[in-house]
Amino acid sequence: VARMSSQDGDDDEEWEGQTVEDQEEVTQKLDRCYAALRRDASKENDVHLFREEHIAWLWRGFSGLPSGYSSLDASRPWLCYWTIQALDLLGESTARRASQIVGFLNKCQDTEGGFTGGPGQLPHLATTYSAVLALLVVGTEEAYKSIDREKMSLFLHRRKCANGGFTMHDSGEQDVRSMYTAIVVAKLLNLLTPELVAGSAEWLAQCQTYEGGLGGCPGNEAHGGYTFCGVAALVILGRTDVLDMPRLLRWVANRQMEDDRGFQGRTNKLVDSCYSFWQGAVFPLLSYVMHPEPDSHTPSGWLFDQRALQQYVLMCAQHAQGGLRDKPGKGCDYYHTCYALAGLSVAQHNNLVLSPEPSPFLDKHLDGDGDDDDGVVSVSSSSVTLFGPTENVVEATHPVYNVRPEKVARAMRYFYSL
Repeated sequence: VARMSSQDGDDDEEWEGQTVEDQEEVTQKLDRCYAALRRDASKENDVHLFREEHIAWLWRGFSGLPSGYSSLDASRPWLCYWTIQALDLLGESTARRASQIVGFLNKCQDTEGGFTGGPGQLPHLATTYSAVLALLVVGTEEAYKSIDREKMSLFLHRRKCANGGFTMHDSGEQDVRSMYTAIVVAKLLNLLTPELVAGSAEWLAQCQTYEGGLGGCPGNEAHGGYTFCGVAALVILGRTDVLDMPRLLRWVANRQMEDDRGFQGRTNKLVDSCYSFWQGAVFPLLSYVMHPEPDSHTPSGWLFDQRALQQYVLMCAQHAQGGLRDKPGKGCDYYHTCYALAGLSVAQHNNLVLSPEPSPFLDKHLDGDGDDDDGVVSVSSSSVTLFGPTENVVEATHPVYNVRPEKVARAMRYFYSL
């Protein structure tokens, strides 16, 4: 409840509002989810990841989606990525659908470069990003070869603005998402050049707010999704020096809600399972910034309560019939399923150590086997922070790209050998 002191020094008054009411309602629902664990901590091993139910629910999406998904007709590569990345995190191979996935995404590739939201639509940086990541998840040579890199480079350069930012599409908006998606695609496909990213780090620096997080554009409120995108882009560029890192760390650490146990996206907002990744993945990136040498990393964990976040995902975000949701009372969907599982992965795997990146300006290529300098996360299963039984462990994900590390390595070895 918000409190304000009167000017004459009287006792504080309580001011009720919709935000307060919504928070109280969510807290009551979460209390019911956590009740058994509070009564008996030994109940921890009774909390299971509904792996088989989630896998079955995700596969059903390939047979057709409910009519409500028609509003996402311009996000079809996203639906593809969310689905197969979630399956990958659950350890489920999508190999039997690989050619079908590549064939569909190829229909979304624009003749002038980039990927569209669906066949016949306009190319867009967000759907280009999701299509490229989906093709990395597929991980076959057919998938890699389907990308027209020459036209992709032209598309990315058409999106670049004189102020250092990028527009999402022709005459489209410019924000931190467009910056991140452009830089990720360029990095993964070996298309990153000084010209493409000139002024980009400086533009991103303007998006850091007085709170410490990043807003979508200069002057906007700090937001978890934009903060992740900005920090990840700067890690790729090797320019995290433009940010006030202590202020950023304080802001993101305070987004984990003590009683709710999950992350909120903004100050005074409600918990949401998708921020398990958008906020949670910032911590491995900050660890890399603070300890850039691999030997200086410690596998003791990240600077947030990893077990509490796992409790939120496993006890509050799962649907018993498959799929994950924002919070109790909401329906499950592919977006939240993907990012809740990705956040669960970040919370479980402690030693995601970013090895030195290949030069973003192409002055060297990867080693022959890619093992020494591949710009990916090196993961060992020797350090896991776990809530519940060992069967709850999901696959590790790359905190910059949200694709399994070995698939990032395989793709970069391919594209950096061209």
